[in-house]
Amino acid sequence: MLLLTLALTFALPAVAQAPAARDRLVLGLPLEPPNLDPTSGAAAAVDEVVYANVFEGLTRLTQNGAVAPSLAQSWEAAPDGLTWTFHLRRGVTFSDGAPFNAAVAKFSLDRITAKDSTNAQKALFEPIRNVEVVDPATLRIQLSRPMATLPYVLAWGDAVMVSPNSAATNAVTPVGTGPFKLQGWQRGSQLTLIRRDGYWG
Repeated sequence: MLLLTLALTFALPAVAQAPAARDRLVLGLPLEPPNLDPTSGAAAAVDEVVYANVFEGLTRLTQNGAVAPSLAQSWEAAPDGLTWTFHLRRGVTFSDGAPFNAAVAKFSLDRITAKDSTNAQKALFEPIRNVEVVDPATLRIQLSRPMATLPYVLAWGDAVMVSPNSAATNAVTPVGTGPFKLQGWQRGSQLTLIRRDGYWG
């Protein structure tokens, strides 16, 4: 069993005789992830650790399965369903300080659909014909056929946004836009994520 520790910081109001704030959450996971890059394999254990903690997508799924904004604030499809435009959040950075923008989103999606991609869900993204940077906060995706489920599949762990600076090493040292970053990983024993400063959310 792998222990996942999340080191948190809570802002609590000052109350007389309040119990000491707890700033650690320890979870026992039955399986250890083979790596920490959700875009490079099918193991569910990877998403259990890093999805929405370290990495985020353009969209996300709510607890009831609805698609909600994440790194994209809004989006719309053209009437023919072949072109989708995503409006991205401004001021978002990765945990290493690298900026997130439309060029990074294009890199992430092009990486999924590349011929040599090892993404387990590559077939879901097959309709993507072209990804275009309109401006730093606007991304346009052109499809070969209508795909009403595009915002839904962009919420999967396989479609998280990765930085060109760190994509090659995310399997062991993940760098994402999420609220946590990796502090340490003792294989076979424990993995610790800590709260990061500068998180957009």
